[in-house]
Amino acid sequence: MPPTAAYLVAFMIWLFVACLVWLAAGLLYLLTETSSLSRPLCFAMAATFPFVILYQILAAPFVAGILVAAWGLWRLWRLLDPSASTTTENPYVIGISIGVASLSFGIMLATSLTGFYEGWRAGWSCARGRRFQEVMWEGPIARRLRQLLRVSRAALHGSAKTTTP
Repeated sequence: MPPTAAYLVAFMIWLFVACLVWLAAGLLYLLTETSSLSRPLCFAMAATFPFVILYQILAAPFVAGILVAAWGLWRLWRLLDPSASTTTENPYVIGISIGVASLSFGIMLATSLTGFYEGWRAGWSCARGRRFQEVMWEGPIARRLRQLLRVSRAALHGSAKTTTP
C-alpha cells in the first residue's frame, strides 16, 4: 500500500471519529444538564483539523530532508556496489531503509498528535469564551517557542556585542 493511501485511510478514520464526536456533542446538547459541554466539544474537534494539518506542513521539510538523505545514501551505495538488480540483500541498506521509514513515520505521528492536542486545547478554550490569541500565547508549544526565541536572541545579541566595537 503506498504511503498516500495509508495517509488517506488514516484521514478518513479521523474524519469518521470526528463525526462521532460531533454526533455525541449534538446528543449532549439535547439534554439540559449536559448542553454546556456540547459547544466546547464541537469547537475542540473542529479545531483539531487545521492544527494537525499545519503541524504536518511544518514537519514535512524535515521528513523530506531525511528521505532525501536516505535516498542519497542509497545512490552512493549503488555507485560503490553496482549490480543489475534494483533489490538488495545488504543488511545495512535494509536496516537504514527501515530506520528512515520508521523515523519519518514517527516524526509525522508525533507532530500530528501534537497538532491534535493543541487544536483540541485551543478549540475547547475558545468555546469557553477565551480569546484565540490569549489561548495560543499560553499553549505549551508557544511557551517552548518563546524560550527558543529568547535563547536565540540572547545568543545573537551576545555574539553581536562581542563582534562590534
